[in-house]
Amino acid sequence: MFWKILLLTIAGLILLGGVGKIILDVSQENPDLNLTRDLIVTIVLASLAGIYPIIDLLRPSKTDESLVRIEEGQKRVEEKLERIEEREAGPKGYADGIPQSKNLNLRGLFVDGVTHLEKYEYDKAIKAFTAALALQGVKPSECSALLINIGNAEYKQNKWDEALGSYKKALSWAEKAQDEQGQAVALGNLGVVYQDKGEWDKAIEFYEKSLKIKEKIGDEHGMAQTFNNLGLVYKDKGEWDKAIEFYEKALKGLEKIGDEHGMAGTFNNLGLVYKAKGEWDKAIEFYNKDLEMSKKIGDEHGMALAFNNLGLVYKDKGEWDKAIEFYNKSLKGLEKIGDEHGMARTKGNIALLHKEQGKKEEARKLFREILEIFERIGDEPNAERTRRNLEDL
Repeated sequence: MFWKILLLTIAGLILLGGVGKIILDVSQENPDLNLTRDLIVTIVLASLAGIYPIIDLLRPSKTDESLVRIEEGQKRVEEKLERIEEREAGPKGYADGIPQSKNLNLRGLFVDGVTHLEKYEYDKAIKAFTAALALQGVKPSECSALLINIGNAEYKQNKWDEALGSYKKALSWAEKAQDEQGQAVALGNLGVVYQDKGEWDKAIEFYEKSLKIKEKIGDEHGMAQTFNNLGLVYKDKGEWDKAIEFYEKALKGLEKIGDEHGMAGTFNNLGLVYKAKGEWDKAIEFYNKDLEMSKKIGDEHGMALAFNNLGLVYKDKGEWDKAIEFYNKSLKGLEKIGDEHGMARTKGNIALLHKEQGKKEEARKLFREILEIFERIGDEPNAERTRRNLEDL
């Protein structure tokens, strides 16, 4: 700051001195007077001295840049925390009969990889699946299944370009094997990645390709899942009526095959789109249907998710005490089933609500607890996001 002030002062003195000299020369009728030359020299010298501090003043301050960074970081954190709302949005795994394979090495490595995936040990999962790929005698359809699961581990780490590469390789192997089920899964997972990247038209393209194969092979359950994912894309695009149309198609298919678990998830997603539309009472109606169905089938995790989402609606309505009540019910259910990852997400929603209320210390306390959970279970991507959120408070 001192140097900026000094340079601006020098620039001002040069300008004043030059103008003063010109006025003096004019008044004394100096024979060497060259008005244009003297004026240009004065302006150039003053500009050279003052250019740096002037540019620096015009440039956004570090405080402004920091605020932008905080806002962007907070938006990313909120999107990730609220992502718990959606069902059937994530990529699907694929086994192609590997768990029953006579190749014991292949079977063992595949089981190891799946176990690491479930424990959020993504790098270890990739290592196991990659080792399985290197075995002799692995069939093309099995290569496709292994690459799909490698892509899933990469996706969980937000390594979207790597995941896209793995899913495309998986699709190529599935096509070589004429494995239509594997093709449908790979295409659907490509849709999921493009959806998360915000490339919605690309996501729709891959979902529709996946849907076409599922219709051909008569995979009614897979069709319903794809209808759900199409609904999620159109929700993200803000085309809410189109989203509702696809959710209703999904619901019809799930009712036909008697998939009550899938129906509960679709009720959840209908609640989600009505929440996005700002029709909170309608959202609450569908979240309650989700809750009732989850209770009926004994789905403790589904119940906890429904409680969490009811909390999100009441937060949007400004009924913060009601929101906290449902978040706490969600936490109780997640603690009962030992879902630490879900607990961290719901605690995150409570922390964000505290932040909105100006209760920064309460928010910090919760984010520290969340960080401890993510570090303990080895979920480094979410741990890093939580660290950023703590820095931004």
